[in-house]
Amino acid sequence: MKTIAPSFAPASSHTPKEASPKDYRANRVFRHMLQPEVESLAGAIEHLSYDKGEMILQRHDQEGGIYLLLEGVLLANQYAKSGREVGYRRITPGSYFGEISAIDGLPRSVNIVALEDSRIARLPQSLVRRLFDESPRFMKALLEDMAGLARSLTDRLFELTAVSVACRVDIELLRMASAASRDGRQAVINPCPTHAELAALLGSQREPVTRELNRLAGLGILRQTGRTLHVLDLPALTDEVERIGGEV
Repeated sequence: MKTIAPSFAPASSHTPKEASPKDYRANRVFRHMLQPEVESLAGAIEHLSYDKGEMILQRHDQEGGIYLLLEGVLLANQYAKSGREVGYRRITPGSYFGEISAIDGLPRSVNIVALEDSRIARLPQSLVRRLFDESPRFMKALLEDMAGLARSLTDRLFELTAVSVACRVDIELLRMASAASRDGRQAVINPCPTHAELAALLGSQREPVTRELNRLAGLGILRQTGRTLHVLDLPALTDEVERIGGEV
């Protein structure tokens, strides 16, 4: 399957409208704030919609603000001059992005592309600055997540330099399955990333990713139906990570 080619429609084609508090108040960036604090922001938060394949933010954009994903799946990526895609992370509902530029005032460092039709709530830069000044609870969430991002990037750098592609596939699947699992034994990932999307995230090519997914399916650990990936045995996937050289 081919990586989605982004369309470069200008952001101005997405007419902002006020978002409902019930849409965005569960976003993790507000997790330490009191409900009345979050609901008081309704008049300043914009609501945007993007189609599958559209570019939401482009690297080097100057526009500020923080974006909250309400529905859909996004990819943070970058393209080399050769055209090779490098994926950094998938963004799923309840997550947010754009905080780094909102903090340091520098241009955007990555592209953000919609992998599915998506709905987004945007906190304009003026609102973000006010929250920086007036809401310790908002800042606490940002600082915790920035620390988590630094740890995650350290882990990924180690994986890129120290473990095989097969092991990186297993680790990434384990991350996604652990986040989606309710019982620690099975999980459903929907929509699951395409083989090309996984390859971009893991610094690899599609073919070795496909081989590893087929191997795990042969072991009875995975089963894929369309865009739904069933992880049938999380403990067995954990064992595979450790067996082929990774860390859980």
